[in-house]
Amino acid sequence: MGYEPQHFTAPDGTRMVVLTAAEFERLRELAEDAEDVIAATLQLERIRQGEGGMPGEVLEFILNDELSPIAAWRKYRGVSQADLAAQVGCSQVWLSKIETGSARGAAKLRRAIATALEAPLWSIEDD
Repeated sequence: MGYEPQHFTAPDGTRMVVLTAAEFERLRELAEDAEDVIAATLQLERIRQGEGGMPGEVLEFILNDELSPIAAWRKYRGVSQADLAAQVGCSQVWLSKIETGSARGAAKLRRAIATALEAPLWSIEDD
């Protein structure tokens, strides 16, 4: 850093600092990296607490085949949409809507889907 940031007090009493655009971008990137580290740390804690992980094949189906998480887990487990729907007590049409994101499905149903697929609940969520 080859400059001294300027400090001033705004009319409302807020203490302000003026940075170069480059320094601002550097700080913003560091903050984004910190958010990524926090998210990864939380995920590791979930795994340690027995919430399980996601097999590489499931992730590949999501990323490479552009499948939804539920469809990716179904493919990984070798379960048809009709069979999974029957197992969790909903129609194939409703399950299809949940898979494509046009419907969310009740929390109870989503838990049943995760259980039937032997998948951690977090791993079937799109958001």
